[in-house]
Amino acid sequence: MIRASTRHGRLDAAMTADPVLAAQIESELRYGQTRWAEVWLACIMTAYGILLLSAGETFSAPRYAVIRSFVGEETAGTIAVACGCARLAALWYNGARQRSPLVRLLGCSAGFLFYAALTAGFLLAGPPLSTGLIYGVLAVAELHSSSRSARDVSVLDSLGIRARRDERDRLAA
Repeated sequence: MIRASTRHGRLDAAMTADPVLAAQIESELRYGQTRWAEVWLACIMTAYGILLLSAGETFSAPRYAVIRSFVGEETAGTIAVACGCARLAALWYNGARQRSPLVRLLGCSAGFLFYAALTAGFLLAGPPLSTGLIYGVLAVAELHSSSRSARDVSVLDSLGIRARRDERDRLAA
């Protein structure tokens, strides 16, 4: 169990009496601690893409000069919406299929690259704006989520490396 007591007598009694309920509550707490940040980061990415697709001349601002030299506004918006929605779908899939953290890891890595590129673009365009620094914080959050996803990939042996090694060792013995 995550904690010995919730400090709520009736809930503690119910969890003690019903191990299935205790496991479900534990699972929900763990999900909330690890994946909700990923959900919000994907929503921010999607909203940013929608803004780019609907606003019109966002990239005409001087702070977008570096980003504009690499990608157009419509392309950037399409990429952001596609990646954000794919990320949300991947998180749903990972929730439905418990042994699929590799999907989360790929989404977190793509999110990190997205936010890191925005950060670099804003910081290289001139004096550091709060916008660039905020995207930097989001990139660090994605990096943290990536490390948690990578740990889940390792623990669950999602790539099958441990299983293949164990099988090879068993055959060699």
